[in-house]
Amino acid sequence: MAQARVAVGGEAWRNVTTLQTQFVRRYGGNGGNTDNDDHEEAGSSDLDFVSGRYAQRIPSSAVARQMSRSDGRDFWQQRMGRVEKLDAAAPNPEQYLRRQSYGWWFARGNGNASKLELRGPRRHGGVDYAVVQVTPQRGAAFDFWINTATGRVERRQEVVDGKLLTVDYRDFRRVDKVIMPFEERTRDGRDQRDEDVLRVTGMVLNRPAAQLDFTLPAPAAIDGFGAARRSVTIPFEPCQAHICVALTLNGQGPFRFILDTGARNVISNKLHRRLRLPVQGVAVLSGMGPQSERGMLTTINQIGLAGLTLNQQAFFTSPTLDNLPIDGTIGYEWLSLTPTRIDYAARQITFYDPRDFVYRGAATAIPLTFHDRTPQVAAKLDGLPGMFTIDTGSDYSLTMNQSFVERHGLVAKYGAGDVVQTAQGIGGKSRVLATQGKLFEIGDVRIADPALELATHAGGLLNGTTGTAIAGNISNGILRQLDIVFDYQGGKLYLSPNSASSSNKADATN
Repeated sequence: MAQARVAVGGEAWRNVTTLQTQFVRRYGGNGGNTDNDDHEEAGSSDLDFVSGRYAQRIPSSAVARQMSRSDGRDFWQQRMGRVEKLDAAAPNPEQYLRRQSYGWWFARGNGNASKLELRGPRRHGGVDYAVVQVTPQRGAAFDFWINTATGRVERRQEVVDGKLLTVDYRDFRRVDKVIMPFEERTRDGRDQRDEDVLRVTGMVLNRPAAQLDFTLPAPAAIDGFGAARRSVTIPFEPCQAHICVALTLNGQGPFRFILDTGARNVISNKLHRRLRLPVQGVAVLSGMGPQSERGMLTTINQIGLAGLTLNQQAFFTSPTLDNLPIDGTIGYEWLSLTPTRIDYAARQITFYDPRDFVYRGAATAIPLTFHDRTPQVAAKLDGLPGMFTIDTGSDYSLTMNQSFVERHGLVAKYGAGDVVQTAQGIGGKSRVLATQGKLFEIGDVRIADPALELATHAGGLLNGTTGTAIAGNISNGILRQLDIVFDYQGGKLYLSPNSASSSNKADATN
C-alpha cells in the first residue's frame, strides 16, 4: 500500500487539502432504447480531505445514487428525489467518500484501516494484480487491486447490498504533484451492460474550502397548497381493485396511474418511449411475483395531480406494465410529502398540506414504520403477532409471507391447499393458496373472517428466505373496509371501519 501511494504522488498527498472535480457520466443499461443511447449528464463534486465534508451535484438528475452530501460526521443522500439522512445502522461517511474519491485513501493515509491483508495475486485482462483487502476502522471491508507493473491501485471491489461493486480506474494524469485517474468505470454486479462511465473534465487541488459548496439540496415538496387550499380532495377510479388517479407528466396527459403504497415511482416502457425520457441507469424491480425484472432509471421534470405538482422525480421503468391497463404507479415519493386520507366508501382521496396538518378524528394513532419504503404496522392474525406491510397496489386481501406460513403451519391450520389464486404484477405472477382466518387485529380495528392468501413461493415481497421479519401484506381486500389516514412524516396511521353505521369514522382536518 505504501508503494501504491508512492506511485500516485507519495508524500505530495500530505499537502492536498481539497479536491474539486467536474465530470460527465454516461449511464449503462440503455435497454436497447436507441433514442437515448450514450446519454450523458454533467456534474461536479467538492471534497475537503481535512474535515471530511463532501458534496456531489448532477443538477439535471433525480437519480438517487448521484446526489450525496457529508459534513464529515453524517451522510445524506438523495433517494429518488428525497433527501434523507442515513441512520446509525448505515455505512459511515468514510465508506461513501472512498467510493467517490480515488484520492481519499492516499490523502488520509493507512491509519484509517484496522487491518490490511495481502490476498492471492489476480490476473485480469492480461494484467497482473496484487490484491490488498482493507478493513476500515468503521465500515465494511473492500479490496484494492494494485497493478504490479505500474504500482497503482487500478481497481476497487466491495460487496454493496449483496452485489459485487467493481470500479476500474483508467486514464491516469498528473495534477500538480499527484496522479489521478480521469476515467472510472463502475459495475454494480457482473453485467457489462450496466457499466457506468465517469470521465473527468476538470480537476483543481487545494482551492480554499470556503469557496466550495457543501450545502444540502432543497428537499422535495409538493406545490399547490396555500392559505386558501389546505387540502385537496379528488375522486378515484377503482381499476382492477386498485386506486387509479389521473396524472400529468411534464405537462402531457392525463395518464392512468395507481396510487400504490407498496411501490415507488414506476412507468411503463411504452410511456417512457412516448415521452422520450432520458435513460440514467438501470435497476432491478421486484413486486408480489417471485421473479425480478430489469428496468431503467429516468427523471420526470414534473408530476401534476389535481393542481398539485412535484418536480424532479426519478422513475423506474417496467416492461410488465406494458401489458396492463395502466401507465404506471406512484407511491412513497408522493405520499411521504403529504398526509393522505383514503376513503374507500366514498371513493375519494384527500391530500393535506403537511405544514399544518393535525388529525382530529376519533381513531387511535397506530405507529407506522417502513420496510424498504413500504409502510408497515404491527398486527395480529388469530393471535399470531407480526409486522405487516400495507399495499394499496395489491388486489389480494391478507397475504401471508411464505416463511410465516411455514413457521406457524398455516396451510394445515386453515386447511388450505385446494384453491389456488394468481395475480399478475411486477415480478411476474404470484401464486397463493386461498383460505379464511377468524380474526385480524390492527390497533383497535378488528376484522372478522378475513380472506387469506398463503404464499407458496420465495421471491418478491412474499420472500421469506432473506431474513425479513415481515409476516404478511395487507391488501385492498382488507383496506377497502376501512377509512385510512396515512401520515408518513409523523409516523402515524389512523384506521376506522368505513361502514355507514360506524360512529368512529375518521375525520382528518387542518
